[in-house]
Amino acid sequence: MKRFAIALTALLALSAFGQEPPKFGENIDVNAVLLDAIVTDSHGNQILGLDKNDFVVKENGVAQPVESVEYFTNRTLLNAPEETAPFKVERTHEERYYVFFFDKPQEQQLWDRLTRARNSAKDFVNAMKPGDQVAVAGHDVRLKIYSDFSSDKAQLARAIDDAAGSPRGLTSGSGPLMKAINVDRLISETGTVYEALDLLADALRGIRARKNLILFSPGIVDNSQEIHANLVMNQSRYYKPMIESLNASNVSVYALNLQEEFADAPYIHQTLEEITHDTNGDYYRHAVTFTPLLKRIEGQTNGYYVITFYAHHPRGTSGFQKVNVALKNPELRVKARTGYSFGG
Repeated sequence: MKRFAIALTALLALSAFGQEPPKFGENIDVNAVLLDAIVTDSHGNQILGLDKNDFVVKENGVAQPVESVEYFTNRTLLNAPEETAPFKVERTHEERYYVFFFDKPQEQQLWDRLTRARNSAKDFVNAMKPGDQVAVAGHDVRLKIYSDFSSDKAQLARAIDDAAGSPRGLTSGSGPLMKAINVDRLISETGTVYEALDLLADALRGIRARKNLILFSPGIVDNSQEIHANLVMNQSRYYKPMIESLNASNVSVYALNLQEEFADAPYIHQTLEEITHDTNGDYYRHAVTFTPLLKRIEGQTNGYYVITFYAHHPRGTSGFQKVNVALKNPELRVKARTGYSFGG
């Protein structure tokens, strides 16, 4: 979320967006908020060609002026020649961004499941569409980046193989991920998966697009969390900062559980369910095989909209603002991020 600090000189600009001007002497922050949204019909077919006049964005029940809407697609959805396409083709973008994240299990009995996950990730890479960019990361004792975003299938296959062992991972590079990541935090402040996802999301913020993070994990619980009667009784102190970073960077998490045994123990699923719900993703708790699920995720992310609007909050305040995204056409369905963090 890009921030613009603004004071009394912004009165005219605020009026132009239809907002109530601040009281005399009041300082405010204006934030450009980006929300990703997938639009389908009642049969699940993705809908193209919408613009800012088709969306309704509300905060606390009040409609917010939509500044712009952009459409991202791998172009397999563009089934008409550009000169006859029923929408403004120049508004589309071809990039899709995926991050494969391997939360490596300590239990030896799950290593075979991790191998299956890696093989499925390779199948996904081999079937990449033009414009797709994939990065590979993982966590054992800390966050490790095995490949920055790339379309090089051979490089990505090697990176996925690296996720099976314990190599050091990248600590520098010229790609968009490594250029943005805080290496000091990477080395010393990513001891939990929560912290690793938090830092990774921060590094993805500069990419103006939806990022789809595919998380293979046996379940996430840190040492501060208590398990009683197969339930996690308290939320990790790292959870909220992680969710704020993921949402601020437009990262949607798709979690696939590595567990086969104890698959019905609630604590195995709790955090993964929460993360996917809170980031506009999906959770797959009973993943017998992974390749069909990755194909489903790829299909769900064939195309999406990025909605931009401006939010106004008193300077010095912070929090999470819930947002409702709807469509003026009641026959269409929208799956959108439910809010954004501001301040802090």
